[in-house]
Amino acid sequence: MRKDLIFGSFTHQMLIVSCLALFISVLLGFSEASSSPDNSTKQSQLGKSYWTIGKNMSTARNELTAVELNGKIYAMGGEDIAAGGSQKDTVEVYDIAKDKWIVGSVAPMPIPLDHTASVAYDSKIYVVGGFLKDKVPTDKVFVYDPSRNVWQEAKPLPSPIGAALNAQFINGILYIVGGLNASDLPVNTNYAYDPKTNNWTIKAPMPTARHHLQTAVVGGKLYAMGGRILGDGVRSEDLDSSVSNFDRNEMYDPQTDTWTIREHMLTKRSGFAGSNSSDGNIYVFGGQGLLIDLDSVEKYDPKADKWTYEQPMPTRRYGLESVSYDDKIYVLGGQYFTHPGKIPLNINEIFHIGRTH
Repeated sequence: MRKDLIFGSFTHQMLIVSCLALFISVLLGFSEASSSPDNSTKQSQLGKSYWTIGKNMSTARNELTAVELNGKIYAMGGEDIAAGGSQKDTVEVYDIAKDKWIVGSVAPMPIPLDHTASVAYDSKIYVVGGFLKDKVPTDKVFVYDPSRNVWQEAKPLPSPIGAALNAQFINGILYIVGGLNASDLPVNTNYAYDPKTNNWTIKAPMPTARHHLQTAVVGGKLYAMGGRILGDGVRSEDLDSSVSNFDRNEMYDPQTDTWTIREHMLTKRSGFAGSNSSDGNIYVFGGQGLLIDLDSVEKYDPKADKWTYEQPMPTRRYGLESVSYDDKIYVLGGQYFTHPGKIPLNINEIFHIGRTH
């Protein structure tokens, strides 16, 4: 056989193999590119929030209050409507790292309370106002020191307040706004407490009197959101009606002692939970809508002054509480508005904040 024919045949075969290898490499490259997300897909995945389920509280609590201190969540007080609306004075502690609730390690509150406000500051927990038996508001203020497992009484509020639901510290001063007074009327009061002097001062009132609202602090400003004027689930299509839930969002600047109207929430709600978070935004959860309990979640970006919907809660409810820690928000307790008997809940659902960077 001629050598040139052998060489030519070999060369032709090698050319075919090379082309085939090139085709396979291109095909594999395309397949790999298809299975590996590009930057925009990665950003989308990073920005997606989601829910997981944590260990349930040992006690079902509606209208509880809760704070985070040193990696532990303190769930305090609350009520049990199914048991006749009795208030609770018990405190249970959630070890976030261990996903474990501890009962009996913390002294009970000095008195049973529900619809109370709380905040952690300077290694202490402040519990402010709230409801006593028969929904009578109190002016009591209690301070818990975990290092000594002791509650102490601070100077009372200027007037009894319940259903303010949240207190906030800004530059060493505690603020509590709104709520219900002793005449069962919504108020627009803005009280400021200095723990160094143990004194209260009265600041500029909120533009809108309301109770069952939520507050959060971002960038040294206090945001007062939602709430309502009259009773549970009273239907109204008019934001300014005296029987309405609110979607209002009003910002307080302590430096100027002034209020500014900001972008309204997307949903009118009261009796909901709210927390500022590690990403600089505010998140609100559930609550009461128009004759129904909500599962919707909204995120507020204070810089953009914009609300957007997030992943809804696994369990719709109101009278719940939320506590922020790192990139998670723990949403605790509450009850079903439409469930016969309004049974309180002990659930602990964990919201994981979506990141875009």
